[in-house]
Amino acid sequence: MQNQNPNLPSGISVYDDTFCLNDNAVCYKDIPGVHRALSNFNLNDYIKPDNDDEEKSDEVYLTPEYIDKLVPGMWLKCLYDADDTILYEAMYLTSSADQISPDVEGYNNPSSIGIEYHREGLDDGDDAQKWVPISWCIPDTVHINQCDIHQDSSDSTCDYLALNDSVEALFRRAFKDITLLKKQQSKESCSESSTNEKVLFTYSQHGGDVYKDENTGYLEMGRDDLALPAEMDTSSYGTIYSALVFSHSAVQQVDNKLKLFQLYKDDPLASKVFPKSYSSYVDALQDSEEGGEDIFYVKKARGARGEDIYIKTRDELAADYQELKEEGEYDLVSGGEGDIIDEGDVIIQRAVTDLYTLDGDGPISGARFDIRYYVLITNGKVYLHSNMVFKWTLGVKYDPNDTDISNQLLHSYFGKPGIRPVSIETPLEDKHGNKWNNSERKRRRSSVSGSNREEFKKSDIHGWRDAVADALDDASGVFKNLKELTKSDPTKYVLAGGDAMIKEDGSAVIVEFNVWPDLAGPYKRLTKCLSGEKCNRLFLQTGESADNYIVTESTAAAEIVLSEATAEVMRDMILMVMKVQPADEIEGLREIRSRSTNE
Repeated sequence: MQNQNPNLPSGISVYDDTFCLNDNAVCYKDIPGVHRALSNFNLNDYIKPDNDDEEKSDEVYLTPEYIDKLVPGMWLKCLYDADDTILYEAMYLTSSADQISPDVEGYNNPSSIGIEYHREGLDDGDDAQKWVPISWCIPDTVHINQCDIHQDSSDSTCDYLALNDSVEALFRRAFKDITLLKKQQSKESCSESSTNEKVLFTYSQHGGDVYKDENTGYLEMGRDDLALPAEMDTSSYGTIYSALVFSHSAVQQVDNKLKLFQLYKDDPLASKVFPKSYSSYVDALQDSEEGGEDIFYVKKARGARGEDIYIKTRDELAADYQELKEEGEYDLVSGGEGDIIDEGDVIIQRAVTDLYTLDGDGPISGARFDIRYYVLITNGKVYLHSNMVFKWTLGVKYDPNDTDISNQLLHSYFGKPGIRPVSIETPLEDKHGNKWNNSERKRRRSSVSGSNREEFKKSDIHGWRDAVADALDDASGVFKNLKELTKSDPTKYVLAGGDAMIKEDGSAVIVEFNVWPDLAGPYKRLTKCLSGEKCNRLFLQTGESADNYIVTESTAAAEIVLSEATAEVMRDMILMVMKVQPADEIEGLREIRSRSTNE
């Protein structure tokens, strides 16, 4: 047999309905999602080919004549001092001496500009603003890419702007599929597009705008994010689609863990699918017995990526509370309400202690796992994508009372070996004919009682996926403001990554939402794997083992599947936001609606 995809890394082969790993040492049949991902993979879709007409040249520094082209809020790369050898990110503020405090270091003359350095790149104590000669700076280039939806036209009708190079690579893969879809639609309709309007699709945000401080009257870098670069000329676009920036108040209501709690705490349906939560140490301690065995997760309200999370016993939580009081880090509330933590700091959640684990003797039996899923809010509706990532840490059995964070949080930061299986199988119809993306006849998880109990203890990706969808239906009230906002402005959308866990009874627990999730991660892991650094293992649900699943050795196939699955999420997001295809024709998207409107 001949490998049908020569663009795969060495050691991986694809045939008619089979794919093989490790130079054909082991082959798998009838796993369509993985087969599709490996068949479609082409590294050139991810790594931007070199353009001979745009060869990298030496950095060209700005001249005084360029000052008039600078726009406040425009990002530059500048030398910090005359003896610097590298460029730092900086935002252009002004070339007018009276717009920046006279205390700012440096000097002002017709050939110098006032800038503010990116704060994340500053050492403690460094001044943020400075006057520098314009000849110390170069523009920070923004890459606008053609979507190529209409390949028969010399002028693209669609451009896109990505958050960074890694996300751009995934967009390139997503738009390749959309191009093929549009060409097929054109053949079937035998007509050209009814509009020649040029559109821009953006998944990007740029550091804050420039504002004038009310107290000093001087210009400063703002904290609000911008969907587009301040200097970008958008006059040629009839429509610009953009994700709501992270700082938007409606986004923060969902992303900030404490603000999210305020949305669901009084909702009888939503409050049941989140962990039991508290907005203060006092509330958590009063709801538990002194000396009890309760376990609590203390999380920074604005934390992400598994950082700023601490696992505490009840006694440890009480000791921390007492220490914070003695250090004066609590505000006393009058009226007999007691001490509460400063608003917006942390949220405390009671540990979920009845998590589901797989039976059997396989490498992930008895281990807890998390589910990463993707939610899209657009045109006043909420959709869940069927592509989900199931993350296990190998070699650690689940213990609900374990307070070692490296055993409970399934992230690569702790260096433990793990697998990141991705489900990109089309959700099956159930025995009643219900279908994943049919709003009126949605699939729901099967009962796990009685005769189904033994089967439930096996791997069931479709059942876990249904459980997450059911939980989001119950929690749909938290998206109310985002639904109203995107309905009133159809050019705005939100993509959020969520985390969930499966309980012993088969239901899902929604842990949190992360707006602007780490989409670059899959591509970065792919490039690291292909360079020989580290690959993850691949999880395959089959009927070939007693445990009904197989975990392969570390292989590039796992990273390829993860990247292709993420590109599919982005593809379906673009199709939905730009209305290229109606929702009921997109197999991966399921509308999330309140149970009261469904049943």
